[in-house]
Formats: sequence, C-alpha cells, structure tokens
Amino acid sequence: MSGAAARRIGAEDSATRTALLDAAMDVMLEEGYAAVTSRRVAARAGLKPQLVHYYFRTMDDLLVALVRRGAEQNLERQSRALASDDPLRAFWEYSSDARGARL
Repeated sequence: MSGAAARRIGAEDSATRTALLDAAMDVMLEEGYAAVTSRRVAARAGLKPQLVHYYFRTMDDLLVALVRRGAEQNLERQSRALASDDPLRAFWEYSSDARGARL
C-alpha cells in the first residue's frame, strides 16, 4: 500500500472541514482562484495549514468539494422551489438571489 493510499482523510461531516470549505469560498470570492492556498485557507479558518491537507489530499480536491457543495446547495434550493405552492415564483426568487451564483 502506498503512502498516499494509506493516508487518513478527515470526516466529510466534520465542523473543521466545513470551516475550511467556508474559508476557501471566502478567499476565492474576495481574491480569486489563484489565492486559494492551504496557508490562506487555514489562516482564514483560524487553523493550521496541515489540516487543509488532512481533510483534502490536494488543493484540487478542496476546489472540487467547493463546487460539489455549491451544486448540492443549488439542487436543494431547486427542489424546495419545485415543491412550493407557487413553483414559478419560487424559481424566480431563486434565480434572482445572488447567493445562488456565488460559485
């Protein structure tokens, strides 16, 4: 078993992982994609840089997790809109909300 394959990765439902994703989102929105480094993300989250790589093997994995989280949030919002009493209005409000277009 190689070192990379045996390496432990933090739990997906961890508060620390969520804090890292939130911090990465903030850095990306404020400074751009290139500014998302393990040091900047960790500093924004108030954590040690090593924790970034404990939860995400690579920075690409962190960015993929950000996109995946955004897609899941958008899907949830779309599902709620579809299930509402007035789906057309709900979709209008959904598409007018800038929070849905953050990433």
